[in-house]
Amino acid sequence: MKKTIATVFFALAAITALIVINPAQAKAVDIQAQAAIVMCFETGDILFERDIHTPRVPASMTKAMTAFVVYEQIAAGNLTPDTRVRISANASRIAGDANMQGAPFPLAAGSYHTVDMLLHLAMLPSSNGACVALAEHISGTEAAFATLMNETAASIGMFSEFTNAHGALPHYTNAYSLAVLMRTFIERHPDILRITGAPSVMFGGSARNNTNHFINGQRPFAGADGFRTGTTREAGWCLMSTAYRNGRRVIVVVMNAPNNDRRYGDSATLLELGFTELARRDAAREAAARALARTFIDIELNGQAIEFGATPRLVAGRALAPAADLFEALGANITETDDRIIATSEDWTVTLIEGSNTMIVARNEYTVMGEVSNAYLLDIPPQVIDGVLFVPVRAVAVDVMGMGVAWDGAAMTASIFADAD
Repeated sequence: MKKTIATVFFALAAITALIVINPAQAKAVDIQAQAAIVMCFETGDILFERDIHTPRVPASMTKAMTAFVVYEQIAAGNLTPDTRVRISANASRIAGDANMQGAPFPLAAGSYHTVDMLLHLAMLPSSNGACVALAEHISGTEAAFATLMNETAASIGMFSEFTNAHGALPHYTNAYSLAVLMRTFIERHPDILRITGAPSVMFGGSARNNTNHFINGQRPFAGADGFRTGTTREAGWCLMSTAYRNGRRVIVVVMNAPNNDRRYGDSATLLELGFTELARRDAAREAAARALARTFIDIELNGQAIEFGATPRLVAGRALAPAADLFEALGANITETDDRIIATSEDWTVTLIEGSNTMIVARNEYTVMGEVSNAYLLDIPPQVIDGVLFVPVRAVAVDVMGMGVAWDGAAMTASIFADAD
């Protein structure tokens, strides 16, 4: 029975821990993006979601995936931030192609730039050519690099159908996958925030601004330190963003907002929602921890402390102890069935029925001629706490054993005595 109850208990706990705003509340949140997600960085809990698994065009948010693959290659020892990368004619052409969605960005064919500079150019002013140059350096061709992108994405639990390194041409992923990417990226390679948190990068004698208005000063958001914008005709207005406040980090992705203003307005709303929800959860956990700290107690039998596998505690002002340990201390054997626990000694048998407030006691001397039991109504039912069945100490000691129980509030100790005198 304990195993069954424990399974249900932990399943409910897991569901509670991962609960998100319900559909009615989600509809009430004033955002216009077609897909959106709010994720807790520390736990991965989803705090808000809207259509997060539908495949959508990520536009230049693709560059976050390219940058992640580059960082993974650095971690594997295949290159360093200082590795010099030659700009191919193909990368130069794509960098300056005005027909590609996004602003053209000059990278001279045959020139060399460090991996770190190309990462800055990809993640801040959104250079398509910088992504192609990195892709060709790592995999030989952009197509081969796209295969590596998809393999890497699958390895961290993303859905992806990437076909290029920059996102100027349409391909697909979804809001949930981009949130997973951002969380994994920051967790494995926090140095990326050095890049995404920069308002601009100097290149060719001038400052190239970060396209992220939360970072570049056009629309500052407290605590924001990245991550990546994306805008094409197919994708709409998109943004991956993250912010850090009071020791907590929130991750937000919005996809296909109707315009630039709503992209940032929706993201700001969801970042604030995330911090508010995390603060609420933190306060609830702290309150629960304080309450739990006050409820742990000790139990003695005839002046000697009883050893328990799980610590006895107060619940609703009543002392509860692990059933098996308490009955064993009182000289009983334990038998469990699907819906009840039975404790038997030389003199009595106690039956606790799952979900019932009734404790049935059969005293051996009363079993003659069919008189088999007396029922005692408990003032608090048996409790399953962290997978362990707890029973009320007073009911067992007084009603079953005819013993006495004294409570020392200052010492947080319940003392069971051999008799009630």
